[in-house]
Amino acid sequence: MSAMRATLISFRLDMARVAVGSAGNLVPFVLPLFFAVVFGMAGRDGGSGFGIGGVTGSTYGVCSILPIAAFACECQEGHRRMNGVIPANRTHQVFGRYLTLLAFALVFLAEMAAALGVVALVQGGGPAAWGSLLRSSALPGVWCYVLLQLVLFPLFYRWSDVRRALLALCGLFLGFAALVALAVTFVPEPALDAFGGALDALLADPGVGVPLGVASLTLAAALSLLASVRLQRRKEF
Repeated sequence: MSAMRATLISFRLDMARVAVGSAGNLVPFVLPLFFAVVFGMAGRDGGSGFGIGGVTGSTYGVCSILPIAAFACECQEGHRRMNGVIPANRTHQVFGRYLTLLAFALVFLAEMAAALGVVALVQGGGPAAWGSLLRSSALPGVWCYVLLQLVLFPLFYRWSDVRRALLALCGLFLGFAALVALAVTFVPEPALDAFGGALDALLADPGVGVPLGVASLTLAAALSLLASVRLQRRKEF
């Protein structure tokens, strides 16, 4: 059996796990639309920023369930024996799991697009306002979502207990927050303002921001995949 076919078998198995687990409870996937109405109405007077923040947060929360469901179901089914049940080794299983991330990113983008459309409608905007929200919020949101999952996947392979992996992620966030606090404390404010302004101007140019975003995600995916493969192979022994 070819490596591609084994990878696709693992991918379909993961998507079946997630679909079966989510089919009985579709309510969470409607929540971003509900929050879009609520936050959109609340942010009418103060602009769309309030509504966008609420929609983005709710979409992150809902779509984060998808990869967690895949790892949790695998653990319940006895993941140490899965390569004896399906014709795929552990490396193929990891590749298949990373393919699911593309599907999850598409779900995230669809949720964001629909919710931002509701925000634009509630706040009296038309298609032009919706398109602007997609460019300014949906695409950066997908980038952040995929990057977060690329950090999480190796942690899930390191600890079979999902709770330990999430605690490790919290530790990483606290460490990053500490570094930011140190930078704000010791770096002069004019230097921080100049750096932030230059970075914002650089990323605002699609000719620079899009290739930079794709390149950074490609590098993060390569490093994350390498770490996950090594961690999963250790479970053979």
